[in-house]
Amino acid sequence: MNSLNGFPRFKKILVPLDGSPIAEEAISMAATIVCASRAELLLLRVILPSGYVPLHPMAPVGLAESMRETAFTNARDYLQHVIAYANLETLKVQSDVLQGGAATTIVDYAVLQGVDLIVMRTHGETGLTRWIMGSTAQQLVRNSPVPVLVIPKLHDQPITFRPAPRALIALDGSPIAEEAILPAAQLIATLAQPGRGAIHLTRVVQHFTSFGRQTKAQIEQLNKEQRAEGEAYLKNIKQRILKEELAPPNMKITSSVVTYTDVDDITKRILEESACVGEPPEFTGCTLIAMSTHGRHGFQHLLLGSFTEDVLGMTDKPLLVVHSSKSLEGPQKKTAKKEKINVPIL
Repeated sequence: MNSLNGFPRFKKILVPLDGSPIAEEAISMAATIVCASRAELLLLRVILPSGYVPLHPMAPVGLAESMRETAFTNARDYLQHVIAYANLETLKVQSDVLQGGAATTIVDYAVLQGVDLIVMRTHGETGLTRWIMGSTAQQLVRNSPVPVLVIPKLHDQPITFRPAPRALIALDGSPIAEEAILPAAQLIATLAQPGRGAIHLTRVVQHFTSFGRQTKAQIEQLNKEQRAEGEAYLKNIKQRILKEELAPPNMKITSSVVTYTDVDDITKRILEESACVGEPPEFTGCTLIAMSTHGRHGFQHLLLGSFTEDVLGMTDKPLLVVHSSKSLEGPQKKTAKKEKINVPIL
């Protein structure tokens, strides 16, 4: 069955684990999605290649292979322990151990397995640590062709979805940003079972305080036109959602136009909107934020930045990141070496 109440459902949910309690905190949310969509839960433990571990020149022959086997054994035991203590025995679970670089291995595995959604917790590295080592969550946000639901480190309270989960979808008027609509609606529809849930479309437009030699009255008129254009855009998007069935017919759809005066304010305005939209008491604030990313790299990324990553670094809400299909490269042909554990369904 590929649909849930007539709307596409998730079939495979992946949780990457690094052996830390922080990473394991994503399991609860993933299990909620798995139960609601009758999906399969995939647990992945990635271990470093043996070449990453320096050995003494006089080390015994075969020590590297022995260390590798021990690492795989420990990883398998760890996953079995996670399945037991997280009470996952009643779910359909597949667990795998792979060797390779964390982010690349996770992406390759997700594509190979046909994963619909990756759920993970971020460790929240900052400053020099992030610059040198990077963050696996950040790398997945940039590179994963599979939508990634990231639970930020700032979120230290239990996440509740009912009675009416709502996703704020940040839009800038581009087709790339609009690619977040369907996955966000799919996730909210799943979490809202048996209710309807809601999505809130937010169009970000610039508010001018000056514009060349324009008079104050002309600038005010320009800002009115900016807002009117944003409202017209949102109206068209709502009609498109209904026409193209990008959301269940019973899902509540609201919208708002938010303005910014400086580019640096965009992230702040999105976060402010996510905290206050809706009609109390059932629709106050948003459960999560959904955004699409261009996936820029290198010097271009350094110059242009990524508002999606800015939101990830500042929000205390789960963030659903959808990588634009227009900027995706084909999946890498090389796949990591793996050992598979078949977990029986009880």
